[in-house]
Amino acid sequence: MKRKITSLLLAAFLLMALLLMPGTPLAAEGEKTVSVALPKAWDNMMPLNTNSNYSRFVYDQIYDRLTMSSASGKIQPRLAESWEANEDSTAVTFKLAKNVKWSDGEPFTAADVVFSFQLYSNPKIEALSRYHLQYIKGVDESGAELSEKSIEVKADDDYTVTITMKKAMFPDTLLNDLDTVFIIPKHIFEGKTPEEINAPDLWAKPVGTGPFRYVSEISGERMELEANPDYFLGKPDFDKLVIRVVDPASLLASLMSGDVDINVMGRIPLEDWDMAKEQENLQVFSEPGTSYSTLLMNTKKPYQTEAFRQAVSMAINRDVLVQALLKGEGQQVVTPIAPVSPYFNDKIKVWYDVDKAKEMLEKEQFPFDQELKFYTSAGTTTERAAALIAQDLEKIGLKVKIQAVDFTKLMELMRKGEHDFGIIGSGGTLDPSESREMLAKGSSVNFAQLEDSTLTDLIDKGNEALTFEDRKPIFDEFQEKIMEVSPMAYLYTSNNLVAASKRLSNLPVKDFDCLNWSLWTWKVAD
Repeated sequence: MKRKITSLLLAAFLLMALLLMPGTPLAAEGEKTVSVALPKAWDNMMPLNTNSNYSRFVYDQIYDRLTMSSASGKIQPRLAESWEANEDSTAVTFKLAKNVKWSDGEPFTAADVVFSFQLYSNPKIEALSRYHLQYIKGVDESGAELSEKSIEVKADDDYTVTITMKKAMFPDTLLNDLDTVFIIPKHIFEGKTPEEINAPDLWAKPVGTGPFRYVSEISGERMELEANPDYFLGKPDFDKLVIRVVDPASLLASLMSGDVDINVMGRIPLEDWDMAKEQENLQVFSEPGTSYSTLLMNTKKPYQTEAFRQAVSMAINRDVLVQALLKGEGQQVVTPIAPVSPYFNDKIKVWYDVDKAKEMLEKEQFPFDQELKFYTSAGTTTERAAALIAQDLEKIGLKVKIQAVDFTKLMELMRKGEHDFGIIGSGGTLDPSESREMLAKGSSVNFAQLEDSTLTDLIDKGNEALTFEDRKPIFDEFQEKIMEVSPMAYLYTSNNLVAASKRLSNLPVKDFDCLNWSLWTWKVAD
């Protein structure tokens, strides 16, 4: 009897130890928790200083934006309840929500919006997202202010803000570009030096207006947030949000076991997709989207002529990529404008001609003994894509050396121009000017090192047209021109493959590709 009691006590002790382990919080009775999976960790807690959408998912729970994009192409309100362009479409005025508070209880006002844009545009502040300000008057092409506080974002009153553009343009283009500009609390950061703002300390315990409040994190592994009971768009239907970094190889197992409830970013691996559809506890979604993968070429390399770049793009068998990598859950593309976009030019045809590609290289007298460095992100679908592309390039006589590195290193190497080729994905949008940031001289994501403005000039011309009917032929021409210039070889769009626990409902999965998750609208069964 004594031995039995001792065994029961030991079991109880082990159970309590397990529950109290770091990263395994003890849930309160009746508390509803949702766990979401990210394939990669957030790179920092500073919303200004990232190119990573994994980081932006985290920020979107803690902070807010003025507006959000959606798969329908319509702009949705967030901190801005409404907005209107002036008569000549050179400025947009935003009416802000009045019942918003920062998580420390301070009221949110237009002053916070103005301060945030000044912070983003200050060249002394580390802000990789600065290029999203590119269309605003008072900043240069990179989004940096021309003089101190020169960016033309002005408070008309406590709850009205006007943003003035450099020139007349289609308003939704501006709004799509501001999708990743998160509003920062002025009362926390005002008066701080650039050195203090660039350091991690001020951002370690973030104060936001978003649907959740920061609780704790294990760096690179998980973060715990609690519902903001005063969220102005409505308290979330669950109490706790756990963001977990889950390797794609173990994602389905984690979903099946209930360790995570949904993959909000990063698709279910194709090799697991059929099994995911068979699970009784899961619901699955395959949504065509705007996200695309692209092979970047370093246009600064003297041997990477326009004809060379066309030949490389022409040599890639995109059908094999779609079938082998996506099991058909995607489409071949040769421009950044996805087939689902109303701006898609259906006269554009996917090219694939190995013999012609090889002939073009020979005509260019390309030095075939030159070894080309091909960087890719380790452990991802793009690494497998790189291997298939390398085989295609070998067929036209190119010597390619693939180097798989982590995502942050990949960005760094391409930003420095140390690559011949690199491969990344982009979320894309329904707005045809989305690709401008990857083509603009001075942009932190111009990994093709493109200095010619032909393509961005066409985009700007399209943005100056104020109706769809006027814009469409310009962006048709842009798609034809981008195939000619070929600063990169656009490869395929991917369907968004999501699996979620059946305890979740009202999920805006169609909008996930637009960085629009709206977690406060989700419903969670007890």
